[in-house]
Amino acid sequence: MPAKTPQQQAVRILDEAEEITLAELTRSCRVHAEWVIELVEEGVLEPRGAQIGGMAGPQWRFSATSIVRVEKARRLQRDLGVNLPGIALALQLLERIDALEARLRVAAPPPPEDTDAD
Repeated sequence: MPAKTPQQQAVRILDEAEEITLAELTRSCRVHAEWVIELVEEGVLEPRGAQIGGMAGPQWRFSATSIVRVEKARRLQRDLGVNLPGIALALQLLERIDALEARLRVAAPPPPEDTDAD
């Protein structure tokens, strides 16, 4: 049996309600905690409850869906050389595109059925 590629090895369904720690986030995304802290400082990520009680770094909790955001940010930086402010802007614009496309799908009438029976 052929060996599985990294993409085939693990599939995890992420739940917005599920929380993960900074350590779990860095381990899942294979990034350093300092870089995640920079993402938080730049506004790319927002820890849950960060304003409540002044939690810092190691005590932060993130939505499990933050994994996707961190991985996108890492690819933007690694593959395209985008800096942190650029990453924040790119992710914001990608989210707007996704939202607009979702609105179009809801508002668009279904395509006409093909009545040609060949």
